[in-house]
Amino acid sequence: MSPYENRVRSDKVFRFGLISFLRKPDDKDSCAPLESPDSKTVEQWAGQGLQNVCLFHDADQANGPVFLYVEYVRHDVDAVMQLLQCDDWFKALSPRLSPHPRAAEGSDWLPMELINLIGPTLPVPNRADPLRREGLTVRLNPASELTYRTLHQTNWPGVVDQMRRSNRRYWVTFLIELGEDLHLFTYSEYVGNDVAADDALMAADPVTQRWWKHTEPCLKPIHSGYSTWSPMSALGVAPPANAPSP
Repeated sequence: MSPYENRVRSDKVFRFGLISFLRKPDDKDSCAPLESPDSKTVEQWAGQGLQNVCLFHDADQANGPVFLYVEYVRHDVDAVMQLLQCDDWFKALSPRLSPHPRAAEGSDWLPMELINLIGPTLPVPNRADPLRREGLTVRLNPASELTYRTLHQTNWPGVVDQMRRSNRRYWVTFLIELGEDLHLFTYSEYVGNDVAADDALMAADPVTQRWWKHTEPCLKPIHSGYSTWSPMSALGVAPPANAPSP
């Protein structure tokens, strides 16, 4: 049985990444401010089994991708899609989106392929160090796809341990084809209070340095100023600051 199958069988919640696109800024509906869901909406999602609902977008692209990360109580992406389609908050978001060409008719969202999952067995947030949710994106060199997939089927224990020491408790990566390119989207959680210092500790770790010698040549930056992963901006959804994932 593969590591993916083992994880699916053992987890109590399941992680899904979905993609859509912002409409061009000259579209009237896409220019109106997007309000975060109120507590009643978040409670309604929880009652339906939707947890940790987070949206991110590439702020440097006017009509760039929107990355939706969500956790659900069953391994059933079709059920997630149906809940989104019927939900009032997502209905209000719909006019601002342009679906991926392969999205099902009538749906704004296309599920992406989960290719890496680390956590959430790492540190949990506390009052002093609130949880910070992040979305990141990068392109994957198609010629390196097999190498990248193979590496992430066998995440090195030393790399995961350094993530814990650097206060990263989650790293969930999804793959999607955008035109001729392969793109990766990652959801991560940080529970420390000095991300620059913690990232510097990670960069200085010898095991992590060896790992990056294998992984970084597989990646192609999207924006200048970033050697690999580019941060995405939160879009609309603001989960409770100290609510840990399951």
